[in-house]
Parts: sequence; structure tokens; C-alpha cells
Amino acid sequence: MKTKLLTILFVLFLPIAYSQEEKPDTALSLEQLLELVQQGKFAESEEATEREQKFARERSRQATLLANAKAERSRLEAIATQLEARFEANDAKLVVLEEQLKTRLGSLYETFGHLQGVASDTQQQFESAVTSGQFGQDREIFLKDLAKRMGEGISLASVEELERLWYELQRELIASGNVQKFEATVVDNEGQTSQQNVVRVGNFNAVTEGQYLSYLPARGAYETLPRQPGRYLGGTYDVHDESTGFVEFAIDPTGPQGGALLTNLISLPSFFEQIQYGRITGYTIILLFLLATGIFAWRTYILFNLDKNVKKEASGSKQGNNPLSRIFDVAEQNKGSDVETLELKLAEQILVERASIDTGIWLVRLISVVAPLLGLFGTITGMINTFQAITLFGTGDPKTMANGISEALVTTMLGLMTAIPATFMAAIMANYAKNILTVLEEQSTGMVAAASEENKTS
Repeated sequence: MKTKLLTILFVLFLPIAYSQEEKPDTALSLEQLLELVQQGKFAESEEATEREQKFARERSRQATLLANAKAERSRLEAIATQLEARFEANDAKLVVLEEQLKTRLGSLYETFGHLQGVASDTQQQFESAVTSGQFGQDREIFLKDLAKRMGEGISLASVEELERLWYELQRELIASGNVQKFEATVVDNEGQTSQQNVVRVGNFNAVTEGQYLSYLPARGAYETLPRQPGRYLGGTYDVHDESTGFVEFAIDPTGPQGGALLTNLISLPSFFEQIQYGRITGYTIILLFLLATGIFAWRTYILFNLDKNVKKEASGSKQGNNPLSRIFDVAEQNKGSDVETLELKLAEQILVERASIDTGIWLVRLISVVAPLLGLFGTITGMINTFQAITLFGTGDPKTMANGISEALVTTMLGLMTAIPATFMAAIMANYAKNILTVLEEQSTGMVAAASEENKTS
């Protein structure tokens, strides 16, 4: 047991032994090993004592800091209590002083509120008025400052301020009834600014040559509308060029910035935008319309010339290759034949000519019938989409049903717009063809009658 204990001690303290200035091969006695162990315990004891002393000093310092913090908190709480009491006392004094101020002001206190209301309302109206582009934003700054000071109720407005308030109101009233031309900053749709001649019509609208304008309060300038009411633009040129007299001009009296009427007017979709609501069905109807128009133009030109040439041929003027000349050729070829044979040959040639004369008429008639049916098909699909939107979103928001209803109505409109002209086209083409065939039948009947007379005479 003693040997094992010595072995363990030797392993544990081997570094200590090698740290001594002795040779590695020197063997340690048991007494020396015991002395080394005692020295190590003594060193550890000194370190522990030093750490305990350090901890005690740190603890004492922390206790001192805690005591100081508590004392500072108590001092600050006392100050806060004093300040709170002073605040409550000052608040009570303020209430008394405000009541005294109201009593001393008397009817003037109502003047503060009246001036604040008038200045605030006027500033809000002027902020977006079309006249601001001419008169500038100084009046808005003045009115905003006046309304703020009157709301505070500290000092009365001066006579000069009251006079300016009256002046601005009077100037706006006069401006609402006249037309003025002036130079102002205009922002185009691309964001570019330029100085242009602007005509202001009352406080309703502002226009430049060929364009309606709206006022931008943020930039203090006019802006061209993103879309212009096309059919009303003619008056903008007239009011811009004329200096005296009366001109026809469309105004929107519903608002200071162009108003609701102009906004809704420019928001209305154009004809081409409405067509887009028809989707595939609408595009198909349009293609049929274009096809019918092309056939009508092509065949009408041919039939018009044929009708003219046939009538000249019938009057004895040789026109060359035309249906009537070919009828004459058949009659000439069968000159010696009997009447029945000649009649049959002429009827056969008329049938041949009828096929070429009636070319394209059937297709235009077909389009006139199919177009409204396609419009009805688009109406049905549009109503299906509408009912689906109602099923999903309900009827609370009409905008959810707008696309389906638009598709239904637009396709019906396109179908009728195609069918009605196509019907007239087919009728015109059929009339030309009928006139030509009538001349051919008259001439062939005349030739048969002449042949019959010759046979009777002979």
C-alpha cells in the first residue's frame, strides 16, 4: 500500500520535480518528495488567502456603491415629489389664468375661433384651387400661419392681417368670374417642366393650347392631364387664341381641380379600350367585319364595272370581254339553230355568268347572320363570368362584376355593329348582280324572240 501511495505521489508531482535545478537522472528521496508536497500546499494556501482578501475588498466597495445609489435615488425621489407638487400647483394656476383670460377677452375669444375657422377653411380651399397657379403659394402660407396663431389664442390678429384675409377672399371671388391668360409653369406627362401660356377660366379649369390642366399643390405648378377629353379639346384652342367675344368652351364646375365630371370623363374607356373587354369573341367578330368589308370593296368594284360595261354593250357599244358579250358570242355560234336550242344555250350561259357574278355575296350574308350569334355567345360567357364573380365575392362591390358585364355588352355591340353593315353590303352587292343578270336575261330573251320571228318569216 505504501508503494502504491508513493507511485501516485511521484506521478502527480513529477513536473515539480523536473522544474528543480537538478539533473533528470537524480533520484528523489522520500523526505525530499514530502518536502515538495508541503511547499505546494503552502503556496496554494497563500493564493487562497489572497483571493479571499480581494473578494472581501470588492464586496466592501460594492456595498459602498449600493449605499450611494440608494441615497441618490432617495434624493431624486424627493426632487420629483417637489416638482410634481409644483406642476400641480402651476396647472391649477394655469386654469385660473385661462378663465381670467377668457373673462377679460369677452367677445374677442369668439373672434379667435372665428378667425381660425375662416383661415383654415380658406387655406384648404386655396391649396388645390386652379387660381393658386397664378397667385402663388404665399397666401396659403399666410393663411396657415394665421390659423395656427388664432388656434393658440395668444395674440389677436393685426389690422393688416384682417385686411389681407379679406383681400384674399375678395380676390378669389373676383377670379371665379373672369378669364385670364398668364404665363405659368406646366409639368407634362413625362415630368418635364416648361413655361407656357395658360388660360384660367374662372376657378373651374385651366388650359393651355389643346390641353386641360390640373393644379399640383405639392409642386406649385400645373400638370397636363394624363388623358384629355378628346371631343372637348376644340374649345381650348378657341379660348386660348381669342381675347374678346364669346367662344364655346367646356368647363367642369364640380371642383377646383377640374372636378369629378372631368375626372370621370377622362376615365371613361375609349372605343378601342372597350373592344378589349370583348376578348377572343370580340376579336373574332372584328375579323369577320374586316373580312366582309374587304369582300364588299373587292366585289363592288368588279360589279360596278361589269354593270357599266354590260349596259354599254347592250346599247351597241362594244366593250370587249364581259358577260353580255359572251352571251352574244353564244347566240352567234347558234345562229342557225332552232329557237328551243338557242334558248337553252343562252340559259346555260346565263347560269355560268350568274355563278361568277354572285361570288362573295353568300359569304357576306353569312357573316351578317353569324356576327350577332357570336355576340350572343359572348353575352352568355360574360354573364357566366359575372355570376362566378358574384358567387366568389358577393354583390357588395360592383367592380368585381364589371368585367363580365362589359364582355357581355361589348360582344353584343360588336355583333350588331358587324351584322348591320354586312346586311347593307350584301344588299348592295346583290342589287348590282341583279341589275347585271336582268340585262343579260333581257338581251337573251330579245335574241330568242328575234330568232323566233326569223323562223316564222322564213
